[in-house]
Amino acid sequence: MVRDVTSEEVDAEKKKTKLLFVDCWAEWCGPCKALSPILDELEEKYRNNQDIRFLKLNTDEHQAFAIRNKIRGIPCVLIFFNGEPARLKIRNKDTGVTTVVDRLIGLRPAEHFESAIESLLKGK
Repeated sequence: MVRDVTSEEVDAEKKKTKLLFVDCWAEWCGPCKALSPILDELEEKYRNNQDIRFLKLNTDEHQAFAIRNKIRGIPCVLIFFNGEPARLKIRNKDTGVTTVVDRLIGLRPAEHFESAIESLLKGK
């Protein structure tokens, strides 16, 4: 199960983890609750890989963190790579436009996170 942490714990984990996913959520958020088992499954899948970690942070309890990280909607999974916001390239299938992001917003399937892992760790 993905561990719920404080903003200080996120900052500490960023410094020691190559690829960190931080699920920013709130108790009242239905899509956040639906995303939780997906991230739990991914955490289990990658539990033996020391380069990848998944954490949760309640934005209602840590509003300063949410403001500092410009979280405007949840669920929002921040991605940190080598201690910095990730530079993940996402290509829109419909428009063909590629954008660079440091987060995945909204309820997403496990494949989106696995694609991010592959892209960032393997340089694709």
